[in-house]
Amino acid sequence: MVSIDLSNPAVQSYILYSGILGLKLLSVTVLTTRVRMAKKVFANEEDAKKTKGKVKYDDPDVERVRRAHLNDLENIPAFWVLGALYLTTSPAAAWATLLFRVYTVGRVLHTIVYAVKPLPQPARGIAFGIPYLITLYMGVKVVMHYISAFSYILYSAILTLKLLSVTMLTSRVRYSKKVFANEEDAKAVKGKIKFDDPDVEKVRRSHLNDLENIPAFWLLGALYLTTSPWPVIATLLFRVYTAFRILYTIVYAIIPLPHPARSIAFGIPYVINVYMGVQVILHYLSAL
Repeated sequence: MVSIDLSNPAVQSYILYSGILGLKLLSVTVLTTRVRMAKKVFANEEDAKKTKGKVKYDDPDVERVRRAHLNDLENIPAFWVLGALYLTTSPAAAWATLLFRVYTVGRVLHTIVYAVKPLPQPARGIAFGIPYLITLYMGVKVVMHYISAFSYILYSAILTLKLLSVTMLTSRVRYSKKVFANEEDAKAVKGKIKFDDPDVEKVRRSHLNDLENIPAFWLLGALYLTTSPWPVIATLLFRVYTAFRILYTIVYAIIPLPHPARSIAFGIPYVINVYMGVQVILHYLSAL
């Protein structure tokens, strides 16, 4: 049984920087609101009427902040999961603290050079890339540590790395077609601004589907373990869930296949999540 000692400096560092990142993520919501109010452009009619503004879905300044926010949502939860799992591998406290610190600074800088004070590339690329490499490093260390266990921790790490990999897949498609969402990216490679490229949007929808489903697995899988499930069944569920989420991305964004391929690849993990959730509710029903 893995235990986490709250007196461990690495654990305390993780808690501190996770808290900072949580507040940083929430602050971008306020930044989006500030830009909307300053330009009087809104996504809802009731907001526009209240301030005598207008409904507009494609304001470039608002969309830039929203993309920065989405980038946080795509990356910071992965840090929370991988950072916590990484602590279970007993890393050196000084090294773990350095990773957490650099990751946090990088994510804060990413928002600054993206949405607050936009700078030309490679400023944003560096601010994104260093934290990204840190999460990859932690994920690989977790996988290598638990490779023989076939456990919840192992599959959670694999799913997190898989989620992060789709970010790179999106970038690869953008650069291969030279279509971007930000002017500084387009200028760097003499590309163009385009928000509706079908190939890019297909990968982005695949990524969004990951963000809609994999965090639910992280939570429900952990809660399911507290119900003392039969280890063979639990391991099978985790293994099948992971395999089909990977397959989902393949048949959706890499080698698109006709239905019902994607429906099956989506449906089986979905049913597993529902099953675990129901088991948790039934186990703790008397606590209502």
